[in-house]
Amino acid sequence: MTPVRTWQGLSISCVAFSVLLLLVGYPALTVLLESLRPGGEWGLAAYARLWSGPRFAGVVRSSLGVALAGAMLASLLGGAMAVVVVKTRAPLRRFMGAAALLPIILPGFVTSIAYIFLFGRNGLVTYRWLHISWDVYSWKSVLVLQVVDMTTTAFLLSAAALRNIDPALEEAAGSLGARPWRVLRTITLALASPLGAAAFLLNFMHAMSDFGTPLVVGGPFDTLASASYTQLIGRYDPSMASALNVVLLGFCLLAYSGYGVLESRFGRDRVADRGGGTARLELGGFAGRAVWAACLLFSLFMLALLGAVLAAAFTRHLGGGFTPTLMYFETVFTRGFASARNTLFFSLAVGVLSAVGGQLLAYLVKRVRIPGSRALDILATLPFAVPGTFIGVGYALAFNKPPLILTGTWAIVVLNLVIRKLPMGLRAGASVLATQDRSQEEASLSLGASRTRTFLRVILPSVRTAMLAGGLYAFVTSVQALGSIIFIITPGTRLLAVDVFEAVVRGEVGQAAAFSTVMLAMAGIGAALIAVAANGNRKSHDAIDEQRELLSRR
Repeated sequence: MTPVRTWQGLSISCVAFSVLLLLVGYPALTVLLESLRPGGEWGLAAYARLWSGPRFAGVVRSSLGVALAGAMLASLLGGAMAVVVVKTRAPLRRFMGAAALLPIILPGFVTSIAYIFLFGRNGLVTYRWLHISWDVYSWKSVLVLQVVDMTTTAFLLSAAALRNIDPALEEAAGSLGARPWRVLRTITLALASPLGAAAFLLNFMHAMSDFGTPLVVGGPFDTLASASYTQLIGRYDPSMASALNVVLLGFCLLAYSGYGVLESRFGRDRVADRGGGTARLELGGFAGRAVWAACLLFSLFMLALLGAVLAAAFTRHLGGGFTPTLMYFETVFTRGFASARNTLFFSLAVGVLSAVGGQLLAYLVKRVRIPGSRALDILATLPFAVPGTFIGVGYALAFNKPPLILTGTWAIVVLNLVIRKLPMGLRAGASVLATQDRSQEEASLSLGASRTRTFLRVILPSVRTAMLAGGLYAFVTSVQALGSIIFIITPGTRLLAVDVFEAVVRGEVGQAAAFSTVMLAMAGIGAALIAVAANGNRKSHDAIDEQRELLSRR
């Protein structure tokens, strides 16, 4: 591709860098400076208070311990479910695959509600059915719920890795006498291991950044993320909250650097699928039945969590007669109407801006040779590795004072969410452009069309299905967003996720379940549309391949 003229490239680079530095670099710098200026005096006093505090070492150990254990268990469980769903003909595998995707529409704090309904002090299972009293508020509950929430990531990455393995290798090993378990261990898992390790690091970052689950079911258990929330919202100590988030950011960036290495290794070492389908393995014996039983148990557990939320929303007392009622939804249509409206409109705006903005950045970085494209790529992808609480605190501190005051406006919420979802749109756009034929784009430019017109009339229409899927994904995740926006929400910009969280904290579980049901409906519709878009994208690629094959024959 012919590079743009110097003045054009510099202008585009300046605009792109200015926007990203304002929305990413400025809040991050504000958090760092705030941690170095407690009480208005420069120094390391905030960090000294952290290190000398009696609880800091314990909070770090708690965060690392639960995050490492949760990431490992979720990666193993997600990998096992991917093997059962993708590589075997086991019964109920489609049901297991669907259950593994339920956390996409069932966010962590909603599963916490359902978990309390089922296993709390007055839980349906523990108290009503088993007649036992179990203290649900501990680190064990945090670990269980984080594993549930993170299994989907491991499942999706592991399934993608398994589908990209050339089945001829596994079939050749089987024809040479290797048993299915040995084929799985020495070939299948060996080739998929880099993405499995990447899933572990992603889950570790997610667990370290999670603050809602420890606050809801952790009891005395505390993590870096939940402690930063307490410091800013509970005690209004922005310096300590900033210092905690800087420490948290260090752990997440370390994990993200390892993820980048593993992802690049998988890109170099993987064996691409040559169109031969997926080889099936008959994993029998006690080990095979045990893996299948574990996957089935997880699937039933997910179904129970979903059922508990719906049952609590539509019954007066869950477990106490199951009297049907719609009383909790009255609050949704009165006090929660503004939150539902804001959630819908904000999430739609985030979906559109993330899809278009991600594709535009991908075009600038991968196709247009503007100065500093590599640095622009890194800056736009950085929010993927930054904890939500860090960005939330940054926006609360940075945009609450001149020169740009956004606190209390819809813009601060939408921009915060767009920055969080932009890396996914950028990476999706870059992957599409990497496999796209450039002939139409070059023809448009050679005929005198400007790059802007070429982008609008050629690039965007050719990737519209992938953009739709990316935008819907941003919509679904924005409906459930909590960590980065809890610090910047005001009465005029309330969202359903915040209403659910606060209702749980107040103990209004019925209203929390009703709010959650509305959220699930929004997220479920978005997830269904993602599936439709993905199916259309696959059909369009198949049609393009058929056209290319016909042209090659001619």
